[in-house]
Amino acid sequence: MNLGELVVKGKDAEKVADILTSTSFRILRLLSKEPLDVSAIARRLDLSEAYVSGQIQLLEESKLIRVGYEPGKRGIRKVCELAVKRVTIVIE
Repeated sequence: MNLGELVVKGKDAEKVADILTSTSFRILRLLSKEPLDVSAIARRLDLSEAYVSGQIQLLEESKLIRVGYEPGKRGIRKVCELAVKRVTIVIE
């Protein structure tokens, strides 16, 4: 996996800064090691799946992660992976 850098400024920088809470950062750190589904992330962080799913949506909208879908034991599972290795927030 060849990860690049995301450079954000202006309104995009504000959005990314708002999203980077301690929880979302913990999610990014988990995904830096391996792709995981929402259930696995919730279990590892001892959080509800609903909360993690909301965080995943924000991270995906900000292009920090990529999401794909794979067959699971009970339907489809949402698998997340890191989209960038580095985020640079330009303050102007």
